Order: sequence, then C-alpha cells, then structure tokens
Amino acid sequence: MPFYSDEIIQELKNQADIALVIQQFLPLKKSGVNKYVGVCPFHDDHSPSMSVNSTLGIYKCFACGAGGDVFKFIQEHEKLDFKGAVEWVANFVGFALPNIGNNVNTEVLEERTMVRKLNELACEWFEQQLTLSPKALEYLNKRHVSPETRKQFHIGYAPTGREGLIGYAARNGFSPRDCVKAGLAVEKENGGIADKFRDRLMIAIQNLSGVVVAFGGRDLSDPASHNGIKLAKYMNSPETALYSKRDILFGLNHSRNAIMKENAVIIVEGYFDLISLYQSGVQNVVAASGTALTENHASILARYAKTAYLVFDGDAAGQNATRRSLEIVLPKGLSPKVFALSRPDGTKIDPDNFVNEQGPDAFRRALRTAEDWLSYLGRTMPNNSPEDRAAFITQAKTLIKSIENPELRNQYLKLVSERYSTTRSLAGIKVTHPKREKAPAAAEQPAAPQVSVPWELLSPIEVRFANLLYRNPTLLDRAAEYFDMDFAASGIQIFDSPLIDEFIQSILAQYAETGAFSPRTLYESLSPQLQLFLEQLPDETWKTPNEILEFYDTLAVLTLNLCDRYKKLIPLDSEAGMRLRMQLNKFTQGIQTISKKRKISAITPDVFAEQIIQSKTPLIELYTEINELAMNGGNAAQFNNAQFSPQAPTQFAAPTPAQPSSPQYAAPGAQFNDAPAVQSAFQQSEMPPEMEAPPPFDGDEQYASSEPPEEAPYDPNEEPYVPDDEPYVPDDDFGAMDDFG
Repeated sequence: MPFYSDEIIQELKNQADIALVIQQFLPLKKSGVNKYVGVCPFHDDHSPSMSVNSTLGIYKCFACGAGGDVFKFIQEHEKLDFKGAVEWVANFVGFALPNIGNNVNTEVLEERTMVRKLNELACEWFEQQLTLSPKALEYLNKRHVSPETRKQFHIGYAPTGREGLIGYAARNGFSPRDCVKAGLAVEKENGGIADKFRDRLMIAIQNLSGVVVAFGGRDLSDPASHNGIKLAKYMNSPETALYSKRDILFGLNHSRNAIMKENAVIIVEGYFDLISLYQSGVQNVVAASGTALTENHASILARYAKTAYLVFDGDAAGQNATRRSLEIVLPKGLSPKVFALSRPDGTKIDPDNFVNEQGPDAFRRALRTAEDWLSYLGRTMPNNSPEDRAAFITQAKTLIKSIENPELRNQYLKLVSERYSTTRSLAGIKVTHPKREKAPAAAEQPAAPQVSVPWELLSPIEVRFANLLYRNPTLLDRAAEYFDMDFAASGIQIFDSPLIDEFIQSILAQYAETGAFSPRTLYESLSPQLQLFLEQLPDETWKTPNEILEFYDTLAVLTLNLCDRYKKLIPLDSEAGMRLRMQLNKFTQGIQTISKKRKISAITPDVFAEQIIQSKTPLIELYTEINELAMNGGNAAQFNNAQFSPQAPTQFAAPTPAQPSSPQYAAPGAQFNDAPAVQSAFQQSEMPPEMEAPPPFDGDEQYASSEPPEEAPYDPNEEPYVPDDEPYVPDDDFGAMDDFG
C-alpha cells in the first residue's frame, strides 16, 4: 500500500507543534520551557497527569501510561489509523502532502495551503489600506478602538474599488480564481470577478493557532449612495477549504488563557462586543463567527471552562437565541448563566456600548447578577395557564435530560421539582439534541515493559555534562573536536556510566551525520531508557560564556576521574609499572595545573580550551601503554572493567527504595564528593511535579530513586579536583602545559 515517505512524515512532524494540536481537544497549562501539563483524555483523570513537551514533540500520561508523538495522540483521540492521523495533522498545519493516489485529498490540501497564504496576504493589504483611510480611522476612534487593539486583532480596511485586492493578489502570484476560492472575491453573472469586500472595515478571523482563516467586514458606506438598496451591515467570508463557521469562535485564540484562568467564558454576539470587552480587560470572552452558536463551539469551550455567560439582546430574537444556546451548551457540560445589559434608565444596551459608557468594573458587577438558566426560562416563558406551565416544565426537563453528568442531572431535577412542584422523573422526556456516540474503546494492548533510569548509579557531573551538551547545541563543534575519530578509535571510555556515554555518543552521531541538531530526531533514535532519561533532564539555561567554560572544566574533571581509575590498576612490582605510574601522575598534575591557572585567570579561557584539547594525545598514549601492560600482566579483564565503574553495570535494573542518605549525592564507585569543581543545579529547574527530583536523604545509605538527583549550583571558581590522597605538587618541567607532547 503506497504511503508517505519517512522524510515527509518527519517534515510534517517538525512543523506541527504538538501542544497546539492537543489544545484543540483540551486545555494545557505551561509548566516549564516548552512544557505543559493537562488532564489526560485517555482515562478518568481528575488532576493534570499528562505532560506535553513541544521541544521533543511528545506527550506522556504518568497515570495511565498513554504517550507518543503528535500522530499517536490523534490516532488515539480521534480513533483514526496512522494515515488518517497524518492527514489530520497536515490539515491542521496547512501542510501539503504529496499525491499518493488520492487526487481529491491532495487537491484539498493544496487549496488549503493556497487559501492560507492568500489570507495572510489579504490581511497585510487590508491593514495597509486602513492607514490610508481617514474614514475608517475615524470610525475606529469613535468606537474607542486603540491602535494596539487594531494591530492585535488585525483590523484593516477594504477600499471601494472593484479590483483593488484582486490586482494586489495578482502582483503576488495569485489569480482572480484563487481569490474566489479564498472567499475574497465573487464571480459576477457576466463572468467577471470583483472584490467581495468593498468599503468595509475588515476584521480578521483566526483559528486557535492564530492563522487567519476568514474575514468579517463592517459596512462603512453612505446609505444614500446605494440607490435604495440596503446593504448588510456585516458581511462574512463564505466557507472555504480553510474555514468552517461551525468550528471557529472569534477571539478564542486571544482569550483562551483568560477563559482557563477564570474557568468561565462570556459569549457575545458581535465582533466589536468582543473587541471592546477584551480591550477593557474583560478578556474571557468569545463570539460566534458569522453563525449562531453550534455544538462544535460548545464542545471547544467545554475544554476550557465550566460556566458560560450568555449575553444576548433582550428582544424576542435575543430570547430565542438564548434558548437555542441553552440546548447546545448544557449537553456539553457547561453551566449556562444568562444576563442582559441596560443603562441606568432601563434601556437595553450591547456589551460594546456598555463597557465604553460605564467601564469594565460595571460590566463585572452586572455579570454577578446573571441568572441561572432555570430561573431565566421560568421568567421568560409564559406561565399563565396549566398548559403554559406544563410546556415550561417539559422544556426544562428536556434540557436536564440532555446533561451527560448523572449527578448534575439529578441535582437539576431535584431543583426543578422543588421550585415548580413537579415529579422528579424524566419518563417520557425526549432529548432535543441526541448525545454524540462515544467512540468505541480501543482494544487493550499488552503492557509495555517498565523502564526506569537508575539515577542513583549516575555521576551527577556526568548527568550535568549530558544536559550541558543537549541544551547548548553551539558546543557540539567543540565536543566533536574533542571526541574525534582518534579518541573513538582509542577505546577510552571517559564516562563512568554506560548510559551517559551512549546518550552523548547519540548526540554526536546525529550531529556528525546531519551537521545539525534536532531534539525530536535525537529522541526518536534513542532507546526507551534513554528517552526517559532525556525527558527527565531539567530545564536549564547557560549565559555565554559560562557554558563554554563549564564544558572544558568538566572535561578536565572527567579526565582526572578517569586517571584515578587507571592509577589504581597499574602494578608497581615492575619498572614499567613504576614508570607508567609516574607518567600518569605527571599528566594528572598537568591537568590540575592548567585548571588552577584558568580559575585564577593566569591563562585565558581560549588557552585553557586549547590545552584541554591537546591533552587528548598524551592521554591516548598513556591509555595504550597501560592497556599493553595490563595485557602482558594478565590484568586485561580488570583493565577493561575499569572503563566503566564496576558498580555501574551496563544492564540497569529498576532501582529499589532505600533509606535517606546524605544531602550531597554520592554515586556508587565514584569520588565526586571530593570533586566539587562542577556541580549540578537540578533544584533550580522548572519541571512538572511528577518529574521533580526527590528530596535529599540523611545518613550513609545510597540515594535510590528513579528521578534526577539534586546538586549544588556550578561554581567555576572552585579549586580543581584532586582525585586521590596524593599531595598536589606543581611540576615545573610540566609547567603551564604549553605542550602536552
């Protein structure tokens, strides 16, 4: 079966922000740099258990185990196969998938891309034309719309000419027929094509991602110039390949965060009702886009809020709109409240005029007087005869029956029974809007093997070094210079932990292969254990040149750690062993010397970096001689085991609970407690609660947890590490290590 290539899938994944995709279905709360948390939709989650990482392009629920990339989420949530999920994401992003035998789908995707680009062009043009129209600017001033708000909502102006936008689009590569497809032009009966919007104030309609999908135009023309023809006050874009009225709520891309914060949404009718409220500081507000409130609108709002304030006109049309809205929002789990605004003399007024005349505080006070929906129905529906009361009770029970939450349904049924002396029964009541069928439950999959990271076996300095490289891709050229082919061919294992070694080698391999660094590509290439390790690395930032200094400082410390392991393996019962031990001591003292000189500014950071790079050659030579000595002396197995600490096995098992240990983390087999030159700062990171490092322990027991350890902040001015109890003696012959040869 033909399918999209891996390159296309990867390109689409790179363009899709997984957080924006998931926010189409549920609200997310920011919890770090490009990290979010939300309530998991795949189990009965009562607290935010799902973490979303935009950098890695993944989501994971720490309660039920659901997780994966953006395609996996769409597959599970929308019950689609992989191909369907890819096409869903492509539609959302506006990504044109190649033709794989489905011409219609490809044409639709191409048209969506064209409409999106043309809308962006039109939006820019309308905004330019606004600055050239005194009439449009005067109108906005009368409506008290500030320049900042005009820019935020992309308000512009369509001039009176028949082909102003068409001509501008043509000069930028779009045909008149493209303008028709985008809803920006209309085809006349004689075959001609003209601008759809003329002499209108233009308001951009954006989707949740901020993409301009359509426009609303407010007529600014003189009625006397129409020869008795009455033009619509507002004209909206028709539905296009990019725009569906039932799915778009005007202003939601701006107000989403405020709605989540208030846990309530104010639903108004007009564009300027929303704009004026938002500008005044009442920002948890939306408006239907060129249509009445729809079930899709209510489903979207239910992701962000529990209460919906319905603000419609008090006339008969407004009452009918309110009742229709009640039928729509109640089944979606929203608790509706209704209120109308008025001036002190009692005359009705819309939210736009109200907030401009009386201010946002008066609006908030009026909001507190909103009626619950049951009281509103009882007040506005006829109640003069038994027939009227029966009609009202039936209407109220119909709405109650449409509520999905059984406990909420029972509470409302109890309320209507007590208020209006009716039975607490819904027998014979039919729901006006049937509930949408739930998607069938996915077949149970065998549980994936549990994976953990043995943080108690990892050296903190190595964990921080791994995070340093991952968070600072600008260091990869320097890392590639040190960990070059000669170093790799030597067989030296400078890292005490195989896990850290594999992680850093994976970063360097990707960089060597592609010449670039992609966190998502790296993540997908890692084993499940390394993926978990990467997910739990803390968010940290380095201010230049601190990351460069720490890089070379850490290499110096890692080299000293390695030398300390080698030193204990050199037998002293031969002349060759004694000679090698003295050479290793001299090399160690040289590293200590340049580290100390760097910290007291006796040498520049550039010279220090150069000396660390040059130290590779004598290190490799020493390693070769020690290896040969071990081979000749029958200690090859012991020597090879020393490449990785014997206490850090290559096959990690899940850590077992232990009693509290010392606040200063001590990795088994390591002597990092004696080497504070490069310390970590896990406690400063912003991580979700489920990913935070555990508290420090007391006593002598080892730290045992599957979470990253806490450490003290890095201090580049600490004294260099002395790996054993031998006194530090500067070597004049070794000097400033100008030449390691």
